[in-house]
Amino acid sequence: MSEPDFSGIDPLRVPEARRRICVLEKYLSLDAPSETDIRRFADSIGVSRSSFFRLARVWRDHRDARLLVIGKRGASKRDYGLDGRSVKIMDAVIAEQGPIATIASVVAEIERRCADRDLRPPSPQTVNNHARRARAAAGIVSGPPRVVVGRMWFHLPMTDRPANAMPTLLVAIALPERVILAHRVSTDPGLPPSVDSLIDEVAALRTPTSERRPLLLDPNDRRAGAAALERAGLGSTRSHNRSVQRELARAFNGRLGPLTAIYQRGMAKPGITPVLSRQDQPLPAAEVTAIVEGAVGTHNAAHAAPRPFDLAPLRA
Repeated sequence: MSEPDFSGIDPLRVPEARRRICVLEKYLSLDAPSETDIRRFADSIGVSRSSFFRLARVWRDHRDARLLVIGKRGASKRDYGLDGRSVKIMDAVIAEQGPIATIASVVAEIERRCADRDLRPPSPQTVNNHARRARAAAGIVSGPPRVVVGRMWFHLPMTDRPANAMPTLLVAIALPERVILAHRVSTDPGLPPSVDSLIDEVAALRTPTSERRPLLLDPNDRRAGAAALERAGLGSTRSHNRSVQRELARAFNGRLGPLTAIYQRGMAKPGITPVLSRQDQPLPAAEVTAIVEGAVGTHNAAHAAPRPFDLAPLRA
């Protein structure tokens, strides 16, 4: 049998899909499976007899691994019985306030308009989900050309790391194009990605006499990358006086390629362990690194490269 296509499946569920395919192939190879065989195979993947028959039929008829496990996780698109008029108000406010508006200001305006019409407003989480989808569909990030350095994290538990360890992706992204210029991946909580080498890589991409873009870093990264900034002639650059993580959140809208991304350090701190479903399986750190690297490639393939640029120190 040729290697099944696992694209489009949540990476944490690929091991379960492989396991199910192996069991189903063994079952389908039997000429006349007994009742004992059927129950043994069903128990081996933790499903009922009727569910096993359904899986066997699906695999026999379609050979599509995506049909054997639950689909991608992500923000829910359900509105849980919300009044259609409230939904229209919400979508109108999101469109009016645009991609740079804070969720707090959007929620406040929605609640005001709903109160005027005696309607139950959507929850802040529902507003956030709708705003992310609207921003992702628009594909536009406002503001002048710039390069932003920041981080994102992913709920991808690893077999050979502590249970609460999360892979970290350090990126330098060109905005408004949303192209990742350089990146570093770390799966080891004791070995964070290097800001210094990231800045060196971005500096090597400069084209003298081209449009100059400020390099935005938070205070800690400014200090960590001080040596690289000096090498690049950017020693006078200042820390960004706003949140670089908010810049990333607006640029990526909650996703990097097929992965759900986290931009708040508080949501990625040790002690917050991802909740796994029965179909999720932790993966080796090397495989998680490859998955994150692949997501970077998928993201960049969907965006046009920025025009040639030079870097300018961010002034106070």
